[in-house]
Amino acid sequence: MTMWRLEFLRLWRTQRWLILLAVFVSFGILGPLTARYLPQLMESIGEDAVGSLPAMGPPDGITQYIGNAAQIGLLAVAFVGAAGLAFDANLEIAVFLRTRATVREILTPRLVLTSVAAVGAFIVGMVVAYVGTGILLDWLELWAVVVGTLLFSLYLVFAVCVMAFLSSVLKSVPAVAILSVASLIAVGLLSLVSTLAPWLPSALVGAIDSLVRGGEFDYWRSILVTVAAIVALITITLQRLAHREL
Repeated sequence: MTMWRLEFLRLWRTQRWLILLAVFVSFGILGPLTARYLPQLMESIGEDAVGSLPAMGPPDGITQYIGNAAQIGLLAVAFVGAAGLAFDANLEIAVFLRTRATVREILTPRLVLTSVAAVGAFIVGMVVAYVGTGILLDWLELWAVVVGTLLFSLYLVFAVCVMAFLSSVLKSVPAVAILSVASLIAVGLLSLVSTLAPWLPSALVGAIDSLVRGGEFDYWRSILVTVAAIVALITITLQRLAHREL
């Protein structure tokens, strides 16, 4: 059995892919519903609350989805990803794998399939959010949604690579997951520095919100930095895992 088939079966039989799908699809449903019915919900609470609530439009259906995907969705990806990428966490499994394949052969399918599962679940959720927004509010420009989805997907791949790198530093699955989320939050906080914001991978998170609201495409810098970071993280991770003692 190849490492690719082994990793596919691990994701499939443990139903971890289903966890990701359920999380993102749930938010894909809730996003448009929140944008459409939040004013009515607030009205039932009190008129003063409604008066302070900004008017909701079609872009808010996508914005609500992205907000949840970038928080709880990313947390789900972190725990699912850490479970597969931190293969040294279990000594017996680590010895079994390392005596039958190289670190590159072990890590590559785990890295690729985790990224595919995360991006795939996110895209399915985005399709649900887009259709729901079109039905409940109004249809958005498809190109803006597609481009924004691709940019966020690139950020998810970067997030998975951060998890892979931290798995070469730590052996505990919960520690890798939690520190991965903390690291991504730290990168996002750097965007508070205006000169750094356009260069950071975190700029890709809010890209779709800007694009569906008519903003210009100005993400080449963050794309280049994110791609370079992905390559660097993978290279360093492979080197560290290859020389790590169990």
